[in-house]
Amino acid sequence: MIAAKELSRVFGQGENAVHALRNVSLQIAENEFVAVMGSSGSGKSTLMNILGCLDTPSSGSYQLDNQLIGQLDDISLSAMRNRPGRGASTS
Repeated sequence: MIAAKELSRVFGQGENAVHALRNVSLQIAENEFVAVMGSSGSGKSTLMNILGCLDTPSSGSYQLDNQLIGQLDDISLSAMRNRPGRGASTS
């Protein structure tokens, strides 16, 4: 299960800050398929990078299989990304 609550991601600071995500919340059940759609620059890639444990949100929380991702160190994040059943299909 994927559960994201009020995810935000800001790049830069001050006047140069770019808000790629603002308070995005979603829940995706195991074996559920979803599509992420939106116009260019709407934050799709940023969201997918956070959900894929490649990036971290500036604020909000993200749980993958009941594990709070924000509490994991780099080694644990790598292990999470490499778990069987995650990522692209090999068939």
